[in-house]
Amino acid sequence: VALMLLTVALIPMAALPAATSRLYAASAAREQAALLAVQKLDELESKKFNDLSGEGSQTVGGYKMTWTVGGAVDQQRKVKVSVAWNEGKSKLEVTRQVSAGAHRTST
Repeated sequence: VALMLLTVALIPMAALPAATSRLYAASAAREQAALLAVQKLDELESKKFNDLSGEGSQTVGGYKMTWTVGGAVDQQRKVKVSVAWNEGKSKLEVTRQVSAGAHRTST
């Protein structure tokens, strides 16, 4: 009986390192996607307001980025960047309101 209880307790613990590795890999991929999205937003924000329009796409490594820029409303444009990875199974979207003077303060 004790051996059976010990076996039942140890089997789930044996799977723990594999689950931790998968979680770490998923977290690292999501962090990379967020970094790419913010970099693209910063790049778009650094453009002059009147030059900021339309949509586009770009692939970096295994990450496919797409972005759209909304029309001007009260001297602001809504910019949305989507990043997909893992063959499109995972996706992250980031949206930012960009004001007319933002390009003067962007780095």
